[in-house]
Amino acid sequence: MKISRDWLSDFIDLSGIDDGALAARLTEIGHAVEATESHGDDCVFEIEFTTNRVDAMSHLGIARELCAALGRDLLPRPSVAAATIGDTIPIRIDTPAMCSRYTGLVVRGVKVAPSSAKIQRRLEAVGLRPINNVVDVTNYVMMALGHPLHAFDLAFLQGPEIVVRAAKQGETMTTLDGVERKLDSEMVVIADAKRGVALGGVMGGENSEISERTTDVLLECAHFNASTIRRSSRELALYTDASYRFERGADPGDTIAAIELAADLIVSEAGGRKASPIDAVARVVEPKEVSLRRVTLQTSSAGLIDLDVAAGVLSRLGMGVAESPDALVVTVPTWRGDISEEIDLIEEALRFHGFNRIPSELPRVTTGDVTRNVWVDVEDRMRDILSGCGLSEVVTYSFIPPAQNALFRSEATLDVTNALTENISSMRLSLLPGLLQSVAYNWSYGIRDGAMFEVGRTYHVAGKLAEEKHRAAFVMFGARSDHWSERGRQADFFDGKGVVEVVASAFHVELEWERVERSYFSADTAAKAMIGGREAAVAGVVSRDLLKAFDIGSGVTLVAGEIELSAIAESAAPWTMTDVSRYPGVPMVVAFMHKPDLEYGTIVRAIRAMEIPQLRDVGVWDRFVPEKGEGEVKTALGLWYQTLDRSLTQEEVGEVHARLVEKILAALPVRVIT
Repeated sequence: MKISRDWLSDFIDLSGIDDGALAARLTEIGHAVEATESHGDDCVFEIEFTTNRVDAMSHLGIARELCAALGRDLLPRPSVAAATIGDTIPIRIDTPAMCSRYTGLVVRGVKVAPSSAKIQRRLEAVGLRPINNVVDVTNYVMMALGHPLHAFDLAFLQGPEIVVRAAKQGETMTTLDGVERKLDSEMVVIADAKRGVALGGVMGGENSEISERTTDVLLECAHFNASTIRRSSRELALYTDASYRFERGADPGDTIAAIELAADLIVSEAGGRKASPIDAVARVVEPKEVSLRRVTLQTSSAGLIDLDVAAGVLSRLGMGVAESPDALVVTVPTWRGDISEEIDLIEEALRFHGFNRIPSELPRVTTGDVTRNVWVDVEDRMRDILSGCGLSEVVTYSFIPPAQNALFRSEATLDVTNALTENISSMRLSLLPGLLQSVAYNWSYGIRDGAMFEVGRTYHVAGKLAEEKHRAAFVMFGARSDHWSERGRQADFFDGKGVVEVVASAFHVELEWERVERSYFSADTAAKAMIGGREAAVAGVVSRDLLKAFDIGSGVTLVAGEIELSAIAESAAPWTMTDVSRYPGVPMVVAFMHKPDLEYGTIVRAIRAMEIPQLRDVGVWDRFVPEKGEGEVKTALGLWYQTLDRSLTQEEVGEVHARLVEKILAALPVRVIT
């Protein structure tokens, strides 16, 4: 943005300061002067403003900054001329959320013509093209005070009246650039009794523009919601000097001053008589009060700035300052929307002290003993284990659609109050939705084999608070191995169960498996791993309905599992050493028939409870389930007999094995077949 030195002189005495020194000082206080150029006898500064400093985007704003930087005072403003007519028109604000204040003022009897040489020269110096004396005055006041204005030809306003309302969905308006634009209900329109006459905060309408025939003018100076103007400007690809300021937050408190100045200038430039302002206020924006404590100021400024110095800087910036021995109570004017906290006031004081004068020293701090978060180690170890199982790690979003949570858990959820979209409105109760979404993404690209895992957290309601749980989850689909011995074998339940058992083995945890029914697993294909009565993990084959919900092809078997890390970590046993037998063991197999409701886990627990000294290990050897689930199930167990002190003879193994079979028949409803 361009700032004219000649124009600045209307607000502050700059005598004794050359152009180079002025540019350097502006840069030091945060308004970087990118270039300077001569415009006749004037020097124009090209300044790069930060987006939060809309208050400085005017000659008055820069003058305030220079007052604090140079220790000078603002020059008094010209007095406002009295109204000479009593004209008024009704103004109504229907959308307070979009427009908090709308000020109008009628000027009658103007003669539209070119502006005076002074106004034209100053507008050209800052890069604006003169149009006519009425329009030029609105631009002139915007560049002088920073608040955009608009002028309507009063003869074209029906009623006449002004209604500030939301645009109707699909409503059209031809703006001053001659383009017909389609509006929506999230845009603000300035309307008369029958139609829209301006797109609020962006551009006026062609149907009420100032022309050479204009004699009566209605001036507008309003305060619009920044996000409303930003969205309208972006949606319509229409960017103006007005929208640039409004979307960054113009001053809601200076509409009267700006419109009075504009009216006086129009009377001076174009003749006519002015009325008093008509001020419609839907929502009052009060100045904020912020306290600045001496101890906080000295701590944050390394003792470089005292409270008295800060008070002087803030006063020259136009803030009200009430002093006490240990603090300042600062009244922040409405034009400084960027200041809301104590640290903002400290930043202002440091800015004018000079950031370059603050020594570059690391703070001296005293730290106590730092203990490593145990969950960092547990999660890192879990990643190593699951990677070793041939799974690839993924990271998914913690925010998911509520409908996906409902597929896995029926409990209450933590929801985002103002979510941008429904897809990120609920915090996840399980890691599985994100993994299935990843499978769906890969499936859409033709990937039919894969295995992934995630280590992360889930989020749960715990009374009035929230609880985070540490979990790991995995999915496997398609071919599980490329090894020649089992090439093409598809993932099944036992792959998922095996992953959980590898994790348990690494943490030295004994698991007990139980059949489980979950809505997201197919019937009779899921089990939960228990540790001392506590559920530690679940694994199973994902149901067809769930695959359909995630747009994953129905022809695939997808195995999934989820592990509760706290259950595993809290039950982990330390490493222990046991003697290894130097003598060979003897393998044996026992097979029996039983009803389908007798689970494998129940059988193994019963055998281990028999405490036969020579039996070192027991595991599944084979298992046959009838295709239609009718009839008996055949289970074959592999047994390993071994002692530490000697080799067992065949006769000894036979006796022990026969005794074991007798105990199995006595303890379990089975029929031994071998």
